[in-house]
Amino acid sequence: MEGDMIAAFQAEYEEAMLNEEAEPRRPRHRREFIRCDRLGAHDRLFEDYFADDCNYPPSFFRRRGEASIVNFTVNGHEYNYGYYLADGIYPSWPVFMKGVTLPQSEKHRRFTAAQSACRKDVECAFGVLNTRFNILAVPGRSYSRRTLGLIMRACVILHNMIIDDERDINLENIYETVDSNVGPAIHNHAPPSLAARIQMDNEMRDSPMYTQLQHDLIEHVWANA
Repeated sequence: MEGDMIAAFQAEYEEAMLNEEAEPRRPRHRREFIRCDRLGAHDRLFEDYFADDCNYPPSFFRRRGEASIVNFTVNGHEYNYGYYLADGIYPSWPVFMKGVTLPQSEKHRRFTAAQSACRKDVECAFGVLNTRFNILAVPGRSYSRRTLGLIMRACVILHNMIIDDERDINLENIYETVDSNVGPAIHNHAPPSLAARIQMDNEMRDSPMYTQLQHDLIEHVWANA
């Protein structure tokens, strides 16, 4: 009788073991291991920025806060910096030309209307291109001014071609071509000295110069209206 019990227990145990092996085992989730390669990252960082012949020298990064050097004369006064058409949220600096707040005279109203119309045209045109071409939505400080100009020209040409194709209008496909490879051209100009930099910043923030420039532009728009 004892032998029969041992045999029955052995048979039941073997059957249970077979059933357990037949059931699929749950996969064990191994802890994910991320290889940081800190030594390799250190070497790449050193080669990119700190080596004698580094991949990204200081001349690669363009200077911030630099106004375009543009020489022009308006209303008998000469200016050496270009300006951007801006709205009221920008400061009163010569590099930002705003309309007159609450214009009272006809001159001020005409100038403010002309400034607003031109500014909205530029914002609308660039907004359309920025939505259509992703290259305009990413930072572009690694490109030279000439390369940025070529990129904008290419986007404008492509935009016009798309419009012509979507409207199904047979127009003469005459587009300006430029023999150049658009790539990350390097800005090789050396940064200015500290004294020159301070002088440039002061000129860009000169409020009396902004007032004089705005007055000259008002007179210019009024004389050519």
